[in-house]
Amino acid sequence: MIEILVVDDSYTVRMDLADALTTAGFEPLPAASLGEARELLRTHVVALAILDVRLPDGDGVEFLHELRADPRTAELPVLMLSSEAEVADRIRGLRQGANDYVGKPYDSGFVIARIHELVAPGTRATPLVLVVDDSVTFREALAAEIARASYQVITASSGAEALKSAAARRPSAIIVDGVMPDMGGDVVIRRIRLDPAVRTTPCLLLTGSDDAAAEIAALDAGADAFARKDSDVEIVLARLAAMLRNTTAAATEPKSSLGPKRVLVVDDNVDYLELLAEELQRDGYDVVQASSGTQAIELLAVQPVDCVVIDTVMPGLSGVDTCKRIKHAPSLRDTPLILMTARDGRDVILEAFAEGADDFVSKNLGVDVVAARVKAQIRRKRFSDEHRHVRERLLRSETEAAEARAARKLAETRAALAEQLARSNFELAASNRQLAAANRELEAFSYSVSHDLRTPLRAIRSFTQMLEEDAGAKLDEGSRDHLNRVLAATARMSDLIDALLELSRISRVAIQRAAVDLGPIAASVIEELRLRDPDRQVEVVFAPNLTANADARLARAVLDNLIGNAWKFTAKTPGARIEIGASDNGERAYFVRDNGAGFDMAHAAKLFAPFQRLHGTDFAGTGVGLATVRRIVERHGGRIWAEGVVGNGATFWFTLPT
Repeated sequence: MIEILVVDDSYTVRMDLADALTTAGFEPLPAASLGEARELLRTHVVALAILDVRLPDGDGVEFLHELRADPRTAELPVLMLSSEAEVADRIRGLRQGANDYVGKPYDSGFVIARIHELVAPGTRATPLVLVVDDSVTFREALAAEIARASYQVITASSGAEALKSAAARRPSAIIVDGVMPDMGGDVVIRRIRLDPAVRTTPCLLLTGSDDAAAEIAALDAGADAFARKDSDVEIVLARLAAMLRNTTAAATEPKSSLGPKRVLVVDDNVDYLELLAEELQRDGYDVVQASSGTQAIELLAVQPVDCVVIDTVMPGLSGVDTCKRIKHAPSLRDTPLILMTARDGRDVILEAFAEGADDFVSKNLGVDVVAARVKAQIRRKRFSDEHRHVRERLLRSETEAAEARAARKLAETRAALAEQLARSNFELAASNRQLAAANRELEAFSYSVSHDLRTPLRAIRSFTQMLEEDAGAKLDEGSRDHLNRVLAATARMSDLIDALLELSRISRVAIQRAAVDLGPIAASVIEELRLRDPDRQVEVVFAPNLTANADARLARAVLDNLIGNAWKFTAKTPGARIEIGASDNGERAYFVRDNGAGFDMAHAAKLFAPFQRLHGTDFAGTGVGLATVRRIVERHGGRIWAEGVVGNGATFWFTLPT
């Protein structure tokens, strides 16, 4: 059973609350002092503490501070209970962390209702069933049968009482008669479904009618199940068990709009304040009293209320100014506010409504009229909240439906895209296979052609050389020139075949990447060129730190071609200069730069195509070297490009990404 600690030095209060708690199904733990309270907290698992402020051995608010500082009780719900006249104590307690504050004299029904709201319904071990019927005989008989089935049971004799009990006790299920004097069971269920705190509570509607339309009406009202009052009680219990079995608990426990209400009354006339408070307490309201507008503002900052009643004429902050401040506060502006005065007059009424008051009432009409206006404003606010909840639910439903449509459309689009992607990937894979096969055939063909051309080429060169040796002295100048042209052509053809073979080999060789310093490789290429052409005077500049991640053999082939071209195209340039370096402008790129013949950028796209030569016969070459370089760079995942100016040199850039 849920244990509730009651700390109050008044024996009457302790016993009254103990009786109310026992009736509500709680286990009271009364304590007359803070010392007793500490001992009970040490030896019991307390679900909530009711704490008086004035105690013989200490201050209740200071004890609350002690509870909040202790990790074991920091989250313990605490309901402060003390004299209504001590407004400062109420403010102090709420600021210290009290979950609620109820003034004395209190309404025990209100206190129990607040306890039910503060204690998590999840702590209930046995389902609680609310039975609602105006017939005492039927109600008590059904409650007894449900209790024998191991449920907790509470009862209500009318629809209004049922709504209050549902808000206060949060039952696990409700069984309600379809026909009652104040409101039908269908109306009760509709009201339940509008309350955010209890709208998911399963409801079973009972009726004495045999008409099938009665069941349809019950289900339309929002009932989860339907039974006739003359049915076997076992059928009712079976339906009840099925409802509870299929119920999913809400993730959060919002405050009920049908629960107990609190009214703040502000008046500097103590006698009238007490008189109105008594009238409102008779109607079941918890009344918070304040004697000035300043006190009212301070109270509202720490404790929300359901309605505010303010006298217009008070010392200090007037009722109208207090109304203005409340209505200008975003968190308070929707709270119903009634201004009251002993004065009559059109100007007073207009001023009250102009400042945001929801109603205006004359004190001369009596406290019962003021209480009736309070009830009307709270009812209006409840209806407004219910309508807002309905609109929010409809909007949420429309949003969820739109999101579902969008999600379905997105899923369909994704499925279509996935299907298209799979089809494209299949076609791409097929194209890649065909391309790979074609490349293999082309490489094999190039290698075969290049290799097979060597035999007749060697024969042409050999026989031409033999002819020159055997009959060279007998030939005239023109004939010997013809033989020299044939030998030169066979040499160029041999170079071209070698280049084709190299391009074919580069396309097939496996790449073995490692850290390579391009500086020594470039120096080796330059040294070979100087040995081959010792009469050339060329200035060569090497930049430091030319490390790259590449295949060393293929890197050598790249530099052989690029530096060889630079050497070749600076042959006719006085003060020839070649520079090998790198740049790190966002991407590391290596370059070979010369100040030789250069080229026209309009023809830059032809540079890396096989057999494309921009300088005709002015410089020797096969037109395959740069194509080989591009193949090597691209196989490393890099790119190559060139910049040049006719007569002012060229720069060839390439990247070798890791």
